[in-house]
Amino acid sequence: MSETEHDGEAHSDGEHAAHGGGEHAHEHPPHTGSLIGTWHLETWVSLVDDGTKAAPMGPSPEGLLAYAPDGTMITVFGRAERERDRFATDDLTGGTTDERSAAFSSFIAYGGRYAIDGSTVIHTVEVSLFPNWVGTTQRRHWALDEDGDRLTLVSPPITVGGQTRTQRLVWRRTRR
Repeated sequence: MSETEHDGEAHSDGEHAAHGGGEHAHEHPPHTGSLIGTWHLETWVSLVDDGTKAAPMGPSPEGLLAYAPDGTMITVFGRAERERDRFATDDLTGGTTDERSAAFSSFIAYGGRYAIDGSTVIHTVEVSLFPNWVGTTQRRHWALDEDGDRLTLVSPPITVGGQTRTQRLVWRRTRR
């Protein structure tokens, strides 16, 4: 995949960088024209330093990512087979302990503010299904393909499913 980098450096598909925010992070995203909109998740690959790859939510995860012009972002994504794991009740806060555990472990959701600092998009988490992320900043290296229709986000090493790895998510721009 050919990518347009936003730090002036060319990176191969397998390279990743965890760029920090810092004092040059912008209060309102300066390059938002390229990120603003809604994105559908195409792939999520978990990468180990030795090149090993895994798919934390299976081969075809589903998800949405939205960046608004006012600096708000929200993302939700998870395993595609979740509709087969329906609860026995329609109570929104119900479900058995096993049903709730399966739902939590197969879905990620968070939102808040975002800013761009060069090739890093910084998500300041205000709400999250995973409570430990509330109040944190999640930094992602970002790159667009030549057409601006594919967004690749690469995390610094984070723990998912008990393993600490770099996460690479590829999103397709939604055209409605």
